[in-house]
Amino acid sequence: MLARALSRPGRLLIVVLVVYGFMWIKGWPRYYDDEELPPSLRPQKGSSLGPHRVGHDHLVVSISTTATDVYTKLAPSLGYMFPEDWDPTLIFGDLQMNVGVWPIFDVLFGYPRDFLVANKELERYRQQIDFARRSIPLQYTRKRDPAEEAEVQLALNKYKILQAMGRAWDYRPDRSWYAFVDDDTFVERVNTLDWLAQYNPKSKWFFGNPPVSGVPDGFAAGGNSFILSLGAMKELFKERGHVVKSWQSHIITYPSAFDLITAVLKAELNLSLTAAWPGISGFDPSTVPFSPALWCERVLMMHRVPHDLNSDLFLMRKNRTDHHIDKPLLYADLWERFMAPEDMRANRSDWDNLSSDSSNARWNILFESDDPNDGHAPNGEANPEACEASCDKSEYCMQWSYSSIKMKNWNENGETKCHLSSSMRFGRFAPPQEIEIDDGKGRDTVMWRSGWRKGVFADWARHQRCKNPAH
Repeated sequence: MLARALSRPGRLLIVVLVVYGFMWIKGWPRYYDDEELPPSLRPQKGSSLGPHRVGHDHLVVSISTTATDVYTKLAPSLGYMFPEDWDPTLIFGDLQMNVGVWPIFDVLFGYPRDFLVANKELERYRQQIDFARRSIPLQYTRKRDPAEEAEVQLALNKYKILQAMGRAWDYRPDRSWYAFVDDDTFVERVNTLDWLAQYNPKSKWFFGNPPVSGVPDGFAAGGNSFILSLGAMKELFKERGHVVKSWQSHIITYPSAFDLITAVLKAELNLSLTAAWPGISGFDPSTVPFSPALWCERVLMMHRVPHDLNSDLFLMRKNRTDHHIDKPLLYADLWERFMAPEDMRANRSDWDNLSSDSSNARWNILFESDDPNDGHAPNGEANPEACEASCDKSEYCMQWSYSSIKMKNWNENGETKCHLSSSMRFGRFAPPQEIEIDDGKGRDTVMWRSGWRKGVFADWARHQRCKNPAH
């Protein structure tokens, strides 16, 4: 009846509308446009380094902290995460606590009571529980000597790490990758996932950097963060499940958590460490040794990043995602953001640019000797001016520092006052400091002066193009 009531043009119009409506519904997007996704979930075009790319939530980041640092170190770091980072983030410590909505899981509680009571390295843990029950501020558990406090924390970390790994599997099972970091570690998650795409997570992988022996801080260059694959975690904590119990009595024999984990993985899985430097490093933007070796490398994780720089890194990442910059974050980008704006034309007193630091040994330039090898620099020991002149005469020197007393260079140079470097580092304020000399037989005051050839390095940097960022 309706068809008879409509004219031929009317029926034709209805057919056109129905067909158009069908096509419109069929063409409705089944997925979000890239612009509608959270910034770190938008596809990173061309940035994956392999075929094994997985979702953002398949990188579980487990943060290790200690009760005395929860509100001073951890709390600020939690503000430097994107919302999509929250679910795959876990926090493990040595006292059950909360920071806002974030629970800090006490992983030491998982050991048997008699083990906790008898172990001499867990005295701090027992003290924290006692103070917490009596409402005594935990800051009073700290050692007055920073070196002694560092030893206490180093010991606690050994006992936390295996328990944290087991809990990470319990709370976030069957994820592709598990990263274990400290509460002051910067993690570039998109970069890290892109880098990990080279490797099949179902296989057994252990990424990190071994500590350097014979230096004050073995993790200064490589950091102590590490990553384990699904394959490794599954075999340790699902197919075996006895790992923590089997190893708890041996923990006391290892110098650090990293050494313990390296031994466990080798013994249990015959799995060795695969180096991940410089993607994973112990640097922050002020200590990066900018050089050709790092320039086009991706930044994955940086260890011991101060809160102000961590905040700047977060804002840098946010600005990049807000402006749809989908290129991977490189060390070259850190130069442009942090070093390029700095006025480094004038030499600085009470400043150490880390030319002689143990983490700079590979860039510390050797002085002239009986060996006529190219690249050696003339002696500059007399005074800061002579040291600066020595740097200016060296083709490879980008910066110099001068110490008022002889200091180690951690290479064939031995101890010198003049320290030259082929890398460029910003460094830090270094007021006069009294130190032990002659193997503890005396004391003296060391003062620092530093200078840079920033113009030379900046000219080089302007001509660099990272067309294929390194893996």
